[in-house]
Amino acid sequence: MNNIVNLLKEIEDYAEENSIPIINKVSSQLLIDIAQERSPRSVLEIGTAVGYSALLMISHMPVDGKIVTIEQDANRIDTAYDFITRAGRIEQIQLLDGDASEILLQIEGPFDMVFIDAAKGQYLDYLQKVMDKLSDGAVIIADNVLFRGMVLSDEPPHKRYRTIVKRLREYLDFVSHDSRFSTTIHHEGDGVAISYYRGANK
Repeated sequence: MNNIVNLLKEIEDYAEENSIPIINKVSSQLLIDIAQERSPRSVLEIGTAVGYSALLMISHMPVDGKIVTIEQDANRIDTAYDFITRAGRIEQIQLLDGDASEILLQIEGPFDMVFIDAAKGQYLDYLQKVMDKLSDGAVIIADNVLFRGMVLSDEPPHKRYRTIVKRLREYLDFVSHDSRFSTTIHHEGDGVAISYYRGANK
């Protein structure tokens, strides 16, 4: 375990030095808590970055657990592959290089847990493309859903962020009101939505 702790610290330092966004401490603890509580054997991650959150999850999953993770930045994929190999987890973590919107149509489930931390304007599209690949009771964790406080603010967002804020509001509205999901929004950090899938027939 010390090896993975040291490697995660190295990745944190690497991400900071290279201005690569990785999951914050609040979201990290939520991921750990859910992985320990739910013991998922199959996880889908949308947004690998450099492999930090995938390694965090796999280190708290059952020994036969598997993660499929998607990233479209080739340089980040290479770096993630290196870190995952060094952690000895390359047999458990499958890295897919490409656009998640396209890859999600091709992969097969079922997944017990989904972690969404990629293009903020695409969250609802990602979820809709993966819904037929969810196991009953699957948990979907969406990071940064409050987007710097803009999503819940009454103030109009800056023009640059208008589409992202609009689409994140649409995502939260969907998971909060669709009867197939039970959702809690954590306001700490940059906001995390945790949704439990009740099944297709709810």
